[in-house]
Amino acid sequence: MDRIRIKDLLLRCIVGINDWERREKQDILINVELFLDLKKSSSKDDISLTLDYKKLKKDIVEYVEKSSPYLIEKIAGDIALICINYEQVKKVIVEVDKPYALRFARSVSVVLEREKSEVYIGLGSNIEPEKNLEKAMELLSSFKEIKIKKVSSFYITPSINERGEKRQDLPCFLNGAVKVQTYFTFEEMSEVLKDIEVKLGRIRSDKNFDPRPIDIDILIWKNSEGDVKFLHKDLLERNFVSSCIFELEPNLLLGEKHILEIVENPKIKVEMKKAEKLSALKRFESE
Repeated sequence: MDRIRIKDLLLRCIVGINDWERREKQDILINVELFLDLKKSSSKDDISLTLDYKKLKKDIVEYVEKSSPYLIEKIAGDIALICINYEQVKKVIVEVDKPYALRFARSVSVVLEREKSEVYIGLGSNIEPEKNLEKAMELLSSFKEIKIKKVSSFYITPSINERGEKRQDLPCFLNGAVKVQTYFTFEEMSEVLKDIEVKLGRIRSDKNFDPRPIDIDILIWKNSEGDVKFLHKDLLERNFVSSCIFELEPNLLLGEKHILEIVENPKIKVEMKKAEKLSALKRFESE
C-alpha cells in the first residue's frame, strides 16, 4: 500500500504525571505514517487527488498545542483518530517521542497502529423494537471511533425456530443493518456491541430464540485492503439478513459469490415487510 510520512514534527505541550510536568510545556516529537492509495495522484499530478497533508499537519498541531494529557499514549491515540478520519487514509502508524523522559535514556516513545475497517452490523429486536433500535443506533453513533456510513431499511419478520419455521407464540422482529467505518479492532468492536446489548437489557441465555430487546451482530468485517476477515453464517443462510446487506452494498462480492446470489438462494426464507416508521433511523448516516 502507498504511504505518506510526516517526519519529526517537533511540538510542545503539557504532558506527564509529575507536578512540574503539569506546569511546564515539554517537547514531543511526532512521526506519522499514512497508508492510502496514491495511484491517481502519482499518475495525473493533480493535488486534488491526494491527501491534504498540510491541513492534516495543522490539525495535529492545533490538537497537540491545546492538549494537556498525562500520557503520551493518549496523544498518540488522538492523533491516530485525527488521521484515520481523513477519508483517503486506510491505516496509520503514529509514533510519539518524549525526549529525556527516563534517566540515562535519550527518549521514550509510544507507537500505535490503527486500521480503518469496513464493518456491516445487523440489528434486531422484538421487545419494544422501535424504541430499542433507535437507542442502539444512538449508542453506536456516540463513539468517535465509529462512523455510520449507511443504514438499511428495517423489516418486520416473524420469530423463527432453529429450522426456520415461524413461531406463532412469539412477537415479530424488526431487523436491519448498518455499514460503518471504524478503527476499533474486531475484538474491541465486539465488546462495544455486547455493552450496548447489556445497556438495553439484553440477557443472554441458552434459549437462542427467546424475545430480546436488542440483538447486534457483526455480519461482515473487511480490513483496510478490502479483504473479508469475518463473515457471519446468518448472512449466508437468512434472506432478511442478506437482503439488508444487498440494500447497503448491491455490488458486494464475498469470495466468488455476488451478494445477489446469496439473497436469491437462502437456506431460510421468511416473509419481510418494510417498517416505514423506522426510515427515520437514516438520520444517523454520515454521508
